[in-house]
Amino acid sequence: MWALTLVPAILLARCLAIPTLPGNSTFDRRATINDGTSFNQGTIGTMIWQASGVLESGCTLSTISNCYHMFLTDDPTQQLDTNHLDSPRQRDEFHFPQVSAGTAFAYTWKQYLYASTGTGSTWFHLMQAFGVSEDGPLVTLDAVSDTLRIKDYVRGTGGTSCGSAACPTTDLANYHGTTTTHHISGKFGPSGSLSYNITNDAGNTILSYTVSGSMGAGSGYVKFGMYRLTFDGMTTANAAVGDFSG
Repeated sequence: MWALTLVPAILLARCLAIPTLPGNSTFDRRATINDGTSFNQGTIGTMIWQASGVLESGCTLSTISNCYHMFLTDDPTQQLDTNHLDSPRQRDEFHFPQVSAGTAFAYTWKQYLYASTGTGSTWFHLMQAFGVSEDGPLVTLDAVSDTLRIKDYVRGTGGTSCGSAACPTTDLANYHGTTTTHHISGKFGPSGSLSYNITNDAGNTILSYTVSGSMGAGSGYVKFGMYRLTFDGMTTANAAVGDFSG
């Protein structure tokens, strides 16, 4: 579950040194929201954020106007979400407000995932449609073993099956190094639905998924960013997100 305790406002103004990053010149570091030395959470407008890694406002990607930079270290023992030390993981995520079962939602956001961000065989969520009653994901977008894939934990078990059909996948190379726009809409609850479409900066669809029926037992919310299980030999993770609305 997400705790909604806010960090002190002074955290938003701290500008601390962070590691040298791939594509470093792309970023205009205006304000450090989280410096990666501890796990924190707070709000920006109506959005809720949680970060164990580096989270900064302000970057100069011309394709993302309201832009935030996310960075996770390659050290599997550092920048850990301290709520889950039994299963070490790193998190830099935003999420939209919680909505009740049966209430329609529609959101958009953008993400740019740097090609220097590698993957392994363990989960690496870039998006989650999250069930409150389940305290877990219902449908996710994952980067796993150089593949971008949908995982459905309602119609499947988070594997390759999304019920009666295989889950949509594409080569991660189609997602790396391009500004992607995410459109998601639907309803949570037993009589729910989900429509999710991801396009690249040329407007072409990279991946899409549409289902109807169960979307959890009750309320839920949508979150996005970078959230991964750590493992030995992993790379740094480097992304920009922003232009969220809904």
